[in-house]
This record gives sequence, C-alpha cells and structure tokens, in this order.
Amino acid sequence: MVRPPGGRFFPAQFGFRRHVAAYALSTLVLVTLEFLTVGNWWLFWPMLLWGVVLAIHYFIVGALDADDEWATDRVLDLQTSSCDFDHIGSIEKRISEGDPSVTPHTERGR
Repeated sequence: MVRPPGGRFFPAQFGFRRHVAAYALSTLVLVTLEFLTVGNWWLFWPMLLWGVVLAIHYFIVGALDADDEWATDRVLDLQTSSCDFDHIGSIEKRISEGDPSVTPHTERGR
C-alpha cells in the first residue's frame, strides 16, 4: 500500500479513518457499559464482528490503493534488500562452473 511520506498507518481513502475512529469510540463505550452493568459479555460479539468488518475494509482499501508505481517500488525493494547476496552469488558461480551440487538429481546420471 502506498503511504505518504509521513508514514501514516491508516489510509484516508474510502472513509477508513472515520471507520477506525467510530469503531474505537464505540468499543470504548460498549466496554464501559459492560463494566458498569453486570452482564455476560454479550457485547463482545458485536465488537468482534465489527472488528472483522474493519479488517476487511482495511484490506480492500489496501488492494485498491496498490498501483503500478507501488508494484515497481516493491519489486525494487525486494531485489535490493536481499541480505543473502553472497549465497546467491555462490550459487550462480557453481552453476556457471557446472558444479554437480546444483545439478538436478534427475540430470546427474546423464
């Protein structure tokens, strides 16, 4: 998901921030009511269901926010952030030298 330079965690598109704020406020009110009244925690289920809906909303916003620029940036990040370049170089060297350790077992007896 493309984030602004400030790195905000909650995207602003599609009213997601308002949804998070409403969920947080409602959860606070429901939990307060539950503690003030002796109950059997029936309010847990609406909070859980709303949390699932909120998670789905987050993933939808993230999917709609991805574009070609994000995909290109992500590919470059993955290509340049590999911390195992020595191992990859070693494998490439053994392949170019024809080392049997990198030859598939189905081709070794040929």
